[in-house]
Amino acid sequence: MQEMFILKNGSSLLVREATFQDALPLNEMIGQVFGSSDQVLTSFEEFQVSGTLQAQLQRIKHFSEAIGKCVFVAEIDRKLVGTIDFWNGYRKRIEHTGELGMGVLSSYRDQGIGACLIQVLLKWAVENPVIEKVKLGVFANNPRAIHLYQKMGFEEEGRRVAEIKMSDGQYHDIIEMYKNVK
Repeated sequence: MQEMFILKNGSSLLVREATFQDALPLNEMIGQVFGSSDQVLTSFEEFQVSGTLQAQLQRIKHFSEAIGKCVFVAEIDRKLVGTIDFWNGYRKRIEHTGELGMGVLSSYRDQGIGACLIQVLLKWAVENPVIEKVKLGVFANNPRAIHLYQKMGFEEEGRRVAEIKMSDGQYHDIIEMYKNVK
């Protein structure tokens, strides 16, 4: 599955399924996202330990072979600028539901790339024979992301209070959001 978009600045964006050839640039891009944002669960230091090329190759392989998982990348002029992935529950009673994770390089934010990634993921989910509910967790102090998710049809489902503890000792809530796709 792939789809072309025109961004707010007029650039062409291709959103497509990740391939093995994307493993190295995807790993580098994800490292940049983790290193440039405090609104992600994984710290840059944790990613440096676990984010090996071999791990990325295994992840792409596993997600491409599983019926309820996917990885999409967003590229502009053959450069990866964003990604979104989805993994469903591994038990029969929760396989119909899963969670997304998304990242966009900081220099490419505010162009509509996140909305394009979510649009492709939701299209994939609607067409998927298993997936009925798409979920996500977002930092409660990230109003731009919350607004995007609401614009894409996600609703608040709950809040995990003081779920995140930052390196400076501050706590942040996570807002759980969902969208039914069937």
